[in-house]
Amino acid sequence: MRICTFTVFLLFSLAFQSFGQNIAVTEATVTEAKETAYPIAMYKEATSQSQNLYNGRQYYVYDNRSEEHQFFEFRKWHNGVIMYDGQRFDSIPMVYDIFKDELIIKHFNGDHILLQSEKVDYFKVDNHTFVRYEAGKDINEQMRTGFYDVLYEGKSRTIVRRSKQRQEKIVDKSVIALYPQKNNFYIRKGDRYYNVSSKKSTLNLFPEYKKELRKVLKDQKIKFRKNREVAIVTIVDTYDKLAKQ
Repeated sequence: MRICTFTVFLLFSLAFQSFGQNIAVTEATVTEAKETAYPIAMYKEATSQSQNLYNGRQYYVYDNRSEEHQFFEFRKWHNGVIMYDGQRFDSIPMVYDIFKDELIIKHFNGDHILLQSEKVDYFKVDNHTFVRYEAGKDINEQMRTGFYDVLYEGKSRTIVRRSKQRQEKIVDKSVIALYPQKNNFYIRKGDRYYNVSSKKSTLNLFPEYKKELRKVLKDQKIKFRKNREVAIVTIVDTYDKLAKQ
């Protein structure tokens, strides 16, 4: 009888010990799960946004052997800021193909990703801010929907449509691609944009201040033909200041 009682006690003790070990293992597992759940949640939250940014078609560089290129200012990657689908992304490697009016970013794995232009509100790169304007909504009906470089933002606004045309020449029986750039300047006065290309067409928008605007260019020694961009911005900025008086 004592042997039977001892055996039952021994079996009960082993079972209780095993149960206690299971509880310890379970508690350790729960603790470990809690410790890893937070960083995993943070990772998922961060990558869910970036996945939206990098969910685009692959972009293939063309005419990459030509001396001239289809990109704005540089063909190398520069870090910039993008407002994409309502979310802001900083320090994103990008290039802007102004021949096709397309923005390309670099994926983590090195792929070139073509962003959906309609989802890009604006992007900033190399001290330039490009905003996507829609014809008939943000700009005049006859103007082209796409990215415009905002040069001046005040009561008036100065924007420029930067574009390139592809040309070809044959050198030693080889076709060489050329990409001359063209800049179309627009000044918003009231609720309309006006295309300007010369000193005369720019000053004609502000007939009541022509004398003062000419004087500003002269005092600052700004030659319109040599530095058209600075001259236009100076004229518009000066007009806004004079109009407030």
